[in-house]
Amino acid sequence: MRTLILGLVLVLSCQWVSSPPHKNSYQELKLISVHQMIKSDTLNFDFSGITMQNDSIFIVADKPWNTFLYTLSFDNDGWYAIDSKVIASPERLDLEAIDHCDRIFYLANEYTGSISSLGPASSDLQTLSINFSDHQLRPDTWKNAGWEGLAIDCENQIMYLVKERQPRNIITVAMNTWKIIDQFDIPQTESNDFSDAKFENEHLYLLERNGNYVTKVNATTKKVVQKYHYKHVASHSNGKLYEPEKYGMAEALLLLENEIWIGLDNNGLGASHHAENMYQMKGTAPAILKFERPKGF
Repeated sequence: MRTLILGLVLVLSCQWVSSPPHKNSYQELKLISVHQMIKSDTLNFDFSGITMQNDSIFIVADKPWNTFLYTLSFDNDGWYAIDSKVIASPERLDLEAIDHCDRIFYLANEYTGSISSLGPASSDLQTLSINFSDHQLRPDTWKNAGWEGLAIDCENQIMYLVKERQPRNIITVAMNTWKIIDQFDIPQTESNDFSDAKFENEHLYLLERNGNYVTKVNATTKKVVQKYHYKHVASHSNGKLYEPEKYGMAEALLLLENEIWIGLDNNGLGASHHAENMYQMKGTAPAILKFERPKGF
């Protein structure tokens, strides 16, 4: 009996050591500030993607009338989304993700399922001939469950396309041939969706929107390395930042040396009483959450 008990204790101990940390054990990102974006017109601006090229920050929004690449401008009075470059396309636009490589922007259109490039000297989107059909993939049929993230390993010419849900999926594309070379997911232990991605130093960073997580994944092993949450800001017990809304709203991820920015797509909803009282938010302007970036993350 003693031997049996000792054996059982040993087995349980091994299981405890090998099990991933419980979701409540993930550390929270430390909030720096919350900034709403001011737009010159009165049309809904549903913030959906962000990237930094040189010293400029570029953003996109996902409504059909958002036919611009916007730059983010700052002064003492606020943060502004400024029309920077016309985006011309015969397709209906629903731009959900943006990244860049070698002065070329790459964008994902969720409505049509297309992935396009936008060169520095042109306003015309050029649809990329990625071999989706060879892998029984139909992005044109996914609609609201389709593209939400696009991240580029520019050095190795690899593009990561991130499908939101039903099922969520990460599709790896070789940019020299525009052929799909891999597909994978990570364990859906705390969230069932993705909403953006960025690549940095051999790692893929994913926004798991409904779980309020930023997740760091080794791009080679496809294993989760580290995960931080921001639910104490976006899904506080006193309320979300915009209401009424039961789902997560984070749709844009930007990694800086010492900061992590998370952009919210509020779909035209107004700031909640909690957001007004806690962060002095107001109206229907979308927001960017600025967090300290943990060392080594």
